[in-house]
Amino acid sequence: MRIEPERAAPAHLDPAHPAHLPFARREPESAHPDRAPDPAPAFALPGPPRAQPEPAPDPALPQRLRGKVGGAVRVGDTVLRPIGPWTPAVHALLEHLARAGLRGVPGVAGIEGGREVLPYIPGRSLDPDAELASDAELAGAVTWLRDYHAAVASFRPTEPLRWRSSAEPMRLAADQIVTHNDPGAYNWVVSGGAFVGMIDWDMAGPGHPLEDLAFLCWTGIPLHRELLAADAARRLRRVARLYGGFTPAEILDAAVARMRVAAERIAAGQRRGDPGLLALGQAGEPERTLERLADFAVRRPAIDAALASG
Repeated sequence: MRIEPERAAPAHLDPAHPAHLPFARREPESAHPDRAPDPAPAFALPGPPRAQPEPAPDPALPQRLRGKVGGAVRVGDTVLRPIGPWTPAVHALLEHLARAGLRGVPGVAGIEGGREVLPYIPGRSLDPDAELASDAELAGAVTWLRDYHAAVASFRPTEPLRWRSSAEPMRLAADQIVTHNDPGAYNWVVSGGAFVGMIDWDMAGPGHPLEDLAFLCWTGIPLHRELLAADAARRLRRVARLYGGFTPAEILDAAVARMRVAAERIAAGQRRGDPGLLALGQAGEPERTLERLADFAVRRPAIDAALASG
């Protein structure tokens, strides 16, 4: 993805703000870089030929990107994604953020053959069911979200816009902004141990800042699966300090409410026949989210106790 050259970090931000780190891919390291290779054996036992390593993918050829909603394909330095009735509103939002100078956001390169064309952000996404975001990645995502909410506050369309979360055009209420609405860890781009961007903006729409922060924490802390209560409390305290304005308890309450809304929206989209949300049904949604909410209700008292003792 095309990214502007590195700029000096604003003084009011954490000097280690990962959004101001250069974008770079982390090359894989050998398992034992300082160990000499084993000598060749004097003889070899008969057997099938050793499988050859898979060749690296040709960057000029389409590569399907990971995601449960489906349809995103990388071609070289661009990403092609399906469009829908919400696309004009999302593009207006992304263009506003580009003018505001917010980093870590895909630009809009156009529409080709019924698909939007976006620059590719180098890095990788996280699998929150199998990976734990590092403290640095979590901090970078939270400070980026804070900056996004500051930048989007001035995006106040005068006409109702059609967003994916609703079948009808919507106006922003006085206390609303356009939230990302899906800032889970699976939509973060990380590189070199730092957060560098946020992708998948098709779910953006009217909401409240705390809802976005709570959604981020659901898979970013994480709250959606087992984590030692002391670790969850420690990470929640840091999130609250970095973002400001909300307590850890308020974030926990909002996470429960927001994920219930997420389950309702997925179900409503499936009833409307939204192809992307129907694809989530193949991954077990929204039932899986409801099951995880029930499990979190069992684990929450231990997190509350850890917060109180700290």
